[in-house]
Amino acid sequence: MLGKLLEWGEASIEKSLNQPVLPHAIIVMNAADPETEETQWDVTATTNRLMSTIKEVINRNPNVKEFVDLWCNKRNKKIETTEQLLKCYYASISVVRFPTKVCYAQIDKQLYKLHDKIRNCCELAYETKSNVHMLFNGDQLQIYLQAAFDHFAQNLEMPFNFVNEALRNNPIPEDFSENILILALAVKDRGRLDGLTLDGPKIFKELSYMVASCIVLESVRQDRKGQ
Repeated sequence: MLGKLLEWGEASIEKSLNQPVLPHAIIVMNAADPETEETQWDVTATTNRLMSTIKEVINRNPNVKEFVDLWCNKRNKKIETTEQLLKCYYASISVVRFPTKVCYAQIDKQLYKLHDKIRNCCELAYETKSNVHMLFNGDQLQIYLQAAFDHFAQNLEMPFNFVNEALRNNPIPEDFSENILILALAVKDRGRLDGLTLDGPKIFKELSYMVASCIVLESVRQDRKGQ
């Protein structure tokens, strides 16, 4: 399990540049003894116990040590535990324990815990993507998926660059007027400004004060001559 998590994580990093967020990993441990102590059905307790159990694996397993050396020597990151190594590839690690199929009541409880953990991780990923301005809607996600497919169909070795694709779809404005137009369109998309419903002329009227302020500020900064 640990080897696969590290392989998948390394492949994700090696095959992408400027990845906006790290994925969350949820490990499901099947066929646990129904007589396991009650505290070990808790997600946090189970996760802590597993991380404690595999803590020293990075010093004993040569295959895992390769990943440690990669981060320490090439990426200048100090790795002392297996959990620290996993956190290089995943935003969070969670473990949900499931009993054997004869214990249906406990299975039902654990299913709810798994569902809550998935929902929580999705919410965290949503918030993180929103904070870094990489939260896509359905159409935007399709554009990135198609771009990634086209990229790897031509070259499996070169990593996919998220920022380059973002700039290709949303190029940086070349002048002041383009910036103002983008701002006006953003206000239009929201449909309202300070509680007012706006159409085209109203949008530019409300923006005129800010635009004038920008022009004056630029004029002072550049020490432009004249009135």
